[in-house]
Order: sequence, then C-alpha cells, then structure tokens
Amino acid sequence: MKPIVLITHIQYFQYLKHRWALLRAGVRLLLCVFCLCSTSVSLADTSTLLHIKKNSPYATTFKISLAPDQTIDTDALQDLLKTHLTIHEALENTRLNQAEWLRLVQEAPKEIKELLETEGYFSAEVNIESSPTQDTNEAVFVITPNPRTQVQEVSLIFKGEIAHAPAEQSPSSTTLTQGWLLPKSTPFTQQGWSEAKRALLTAMLGERYPNAKIESSQAIIDPETHQAKLNLTVDSGIGIHLGNLVIEGLHHYPESLVRNLNPIESGMPYSQSTLLKLQNTLQETGKFNRVTVSATTQKPNQDGLADVVVNVQEREQESVSIGVGASTNTGARVVLNYTDRNLFERGLLWDTSLRLEQRLQAATSSIKLMTDASGYRDSINNSLVRTNVEGQITTAVNNGVKRSWGDRNFEQFIGANLLYEFLSIDGESTEFNKAATFAYGLSLRRLDHDLIPTKGVIFSSQFQMAPIERLSDGRFLQSQAKLQGFYPLGQNTQFLGRLEIGVVTGSDSVPATYLFRAGGDQSVRGYAFQALGVKDGDAILGGRVLLTGSTELVQWFTSSWGAAAFVDFGNAANSWHDYKPAYGYGFGVRWKSPVGPVGADIAYGEETKDYRLHFNLGVSF
Repeated sequence: MKPIVLITHIQYFQYLKHRWALLRAGVRLLLCVFCLCSTSVSLADTSTLLHIKKNSPYATTFKISLAPDQTIDTDALQDLLKTHLTIHEALENTRLNQAEWLRLVQEAPKEIKELLETEGYFSAEVNIESSPTQDTNEAVFVITPNPRTQVQEVSLIFKGEIAHAPAEQSPSSTTLTQGWLLPKSTPFTQQGWSEAKRALLTAMLGERYPNAKIESSQAIIDPETHQAKLNLTVDSGIGIHLGNLVIEGLHHYPESLVRNLNPIESGMPYSQSTLLKLQNTLQETGKFNRVTVSATTQKPNQDGLADVVVNVQEREQESVSIGVGASTNTGARVVLNYTDRNLFERGLLWDTSLRLEQRLQAATSSIKLMTDASGYRDSINNSLVRTNVEGQITTAVNNGVKRSWGDRNFEQFIGANLLYEFLSIDGESTEFNKAATFAYGLSLRRLDHDLIPTKGVIFSSQFQMAPIERLSDGRFLQSQAKLQGFYPLGQNTQFLGRLEIGVVTGSDSVPATYLFRAGGDQSVRGYAFQALGVKDGDAILGGRVLLTGSTELVQWFTSSWGAAAFVDFGNAANSWHDYKPAYGYGFGVRWKSPVGPVGADIAYGEETKDYRLHFNLGVSF
C-alpha cells in the first residue's frame, strides 16, 4: 500500500506545480493589463487652446497638453499669447506673406517658452505637431507646460535704520516681512516677483524712509525640482522727519491761506500721504492752477529735518463761464457763472451764478472766507430759486451763514438761515411763508476711491430747527438722513444700496421748502422729478415723512463699461400711517468716465404704468 501512497503524493505534487504555473501566468497577464492601463491613465490630455485665422491660408492652432492631475488657467494663457506672441500680432496684419509666416512659425516655440517662463513654467515644452506643407497651410503647436515653479525659500535682509526699528513702528522689518506678497509655497511668476519687490519698497518710500532702495535682488530657479529661492536686500537709509514750511509762488494771497491748511507739524515722521493730502486740500480751494508739495529729503536742513516745500501757481483773479446741458429731472439748462477769487483783496472767494432750466430757475451767491487757524471754513450764502414741478410753483429767497470743519472723511457744519417763500398751487392759491432756522449736519465717508467708489459707505445727516416763533410761521424740526453702500460681489460684479429717511415734526405751518417729495434720477427711478408726494387735486405737494431706497447690481464687462439692474422704492406722505411706497425697476448702462461714473437707465414706474429715461453723473453725497 505504501508505493501507492507515494505515487499518489507525487501525482498531487505535480498537480500543484501545474496549478502554480497557471497562477503565475495569470498574475503576469494581470500585471501586463495593469501596466497597459497605467500607461493609458498617465497619458496627457491634449485639447485645443486657441485658433487663429481658422480656414485661412495662415491657419494657426495652439494646443495644450496637461497631465491628468495638472490644472492651468487657460484663459490667462490665451491672454498671454494674444498679448505678447509675435505671430499672433502678425496674423492680424493684412500685409503678412507666406515667407514671413513660415519664419514666425519656426520662431514661435522659443518665444512661447520664454513667455511661459514669466508665469513660472521653466521646464515647458513646445512642439510643432503640424508644419505648413504644399498640401496644407496649417501650423499646429502643442504646449506642454509641465509643473509650475513654487517658491521654496524667501530671504529678506533689511539694512539701515529700519533694521533696528521696533516691531510696532510702521513700517518695520517685521510688518514688511509679514506682508510680503510672494511667500513660501506660492507659484512663482515674474510679475508676482516684481510686484512683491515694488510693494515692499513703496511701503518704505511712503512712510519714514523716502530714500530707501533695493541693494540686491536674486531669484534662483531650479527647473529640475521646480523650486525658486528668493533673495532680497533692502537699505532703508536713515528715517526722515519733516521740518519747516516753505511757500513759493504766492503773489496776491497771504501765506496764512496755506499755513492754516497745513496739518504737518515740525518733527513728525515723513509721510507721502500727508504731503499729498496737503496738496489736494490746497488744490480744492479753487485759487490755484497748480499745486506741488514736496520735501527736501535729499538735503535736510541744519536741524536734520526735511523742509516741506509748497509751490503754487495762482489762477486768474476773475473768471466768467457759460455752460449748457440737460437733465431728465429739470430739463434743458443754461448756466452763467462769475467768480472773483480775491474779493476785496482779502482772499475771499465769491461765486455767483444764474441758472435757467425748464422747471427750475435760480440766482445764487456764495462768499467763502479763507480757512482760519482752527480749521473752520465760513461762508455767506444767498439765493433766489423758482421751481415749477407737478402743479406747484415755489419761489424761495434764502439768506444764510454756514461754518464747516473736518476733512472729506468726516465733515460737520452748523448754520443759520432766513427763508421767505411764495407758494402757488395749480395757479390759484398763493401762500407766503417764512422761517428762521438753525442747522447742524455731518457727513461720513469711508470709500476706496472718492471719484469712482467700488467699496465703502457714505452717511450724511442734517437737522434744521425753527425755534423762534416770531421769525417763523411756527416751530418745527426737520430731520433727514441718507446712507449709501458700495460692495463688490466678485471681480466684476458690484452691489449698490441706498436708503433715505426724513421727518418733519412740530407746527402745521411748515414752508414747502422743508417738506419732502420723491421721484427722479437720485430718488425713485421710473417717476418724474418730485412726482411722488401728497396729492392735492392735480398737484403734488410735499409731505412730512419720507422714505426711499434702492438696490442695484452692476456687472462690468470691461474696465470701463457695465450693465445694471435695479429696484427703487419710496414716497412722501403726511404721516407714516398714510405712507405707501411706489416701486420702480429697470435696467441701465454704466461708464467709468474720467470725471466720475455716468449712468443711463430705463425704468418702469409701477404706479404710472409707464417707462422713463434717466441720466445721472457722479456719486450723490
């Protein structure tokens, strides 16, 4: 029986050996399939990036080949090629010939690689997949960016006084290092490298260190590891402090005109923004054609301070101007203006105007005194204004004085005014009203740009009170507030909001000038100017309460042009119980002009069931 057992074991061993061979063959087969699959997965994804002159004798195509796990901003790459690639510019030239095109085709790969290097792709490959032949005139380029170079190490070395400055001082080596724009592990680009250096140097030049300079700059690129090492050495020099005020160019005005507006104290640290603020303040006086404010940072005085030099060019003492225009609120207009910038040879600014419009006529006079040493700005204001709106004709004579102080970011004023008013409704009844009022107001601005804001808020409020019954037809208080907001929702989308509220309390005998009406370009679009209020027959009168608001979305298609969609609401009434908002909504176009934002809107008024065209210029404060 034992031999049989032995034979049986041998046969079983042979059986296992045969099965093992089959298993190994199966494993080999699976490995081959896996390798093939792996090869197919690792193959790059090639897609068309850009077509130029498709189906023309000089058809040129750019393709991009990316690894499966690689991403790239194809829009930015298209813009890079369109903006800087010579062959793209040449293809737009009608004088391009075959020989020149063939030459540019051969040079294009080198030029593309150089462009990609500026974006951090230092190991990019560019191949000509298809060259022009007798059978085809198409050139096809395949761009393989390969991995983008990342910043591995940043070395910022500071020399000069800033190297020993305390961390809480601005700027300091600590704050500049923390604010470095091209930190470790971010993609390296030539533009990013340049902007980071410029931002760091600008921060030093603008505050305390106007003589700062870059001593050395080096970006070490390793194409094999796709890493960059950045070395930058900056010398701040000594910190500069400002000294005496030196005024040049004054002929008709006293030096106090400039000195009273100067916020700079001797010994304060150099600040470019402070110098610019003084320059803008002097320019806004209206007395100068040109103002430049600089500091002698290269040649300090004997006390080691840099003198502040103000150089001005005076405007002509008197001027006359005439203008014509039109408004969707008050119609066509003609304006005649006379200005005396040195009234009585005392530096007073006298501005008078005559304004003739279809629904408004006005004669105004304003005398502005020079800003005093305490920063107060006083003025004397007189006006005669006639309006004919929605069946109500109002003729108002105003005589007042005003004192304001503060800057554009936070300004306050107080004032006193005497009003005489003649009122006619529907051409029949005539009323005479008078009021002596005292006023206080403030405005708060927090904007990223004064002329064309994209982010920030504007708040303004004022209170006008008639406390003396002998000088008025009754005691009353008018309170009014307005809030505007600007907020970016994305790179090219912006939200704008506006809310305005007003209330009159006190006597029933309140002049129409101090009551509220709504409607028009800066109020509720879709309705005529001041067409919303208290109905009295065919006329619209002012109300004692006001509430208006607006929401608007702007989509910018270019840097200057955009489209807007908006919804406005609001009305005026004699009480909140009687208040009923009217709605208007529509679309418009926007243009960022050199003088401010310009808008043209078509709005539908829900109450009137009609469309109206509205124009507006600038930001209403």
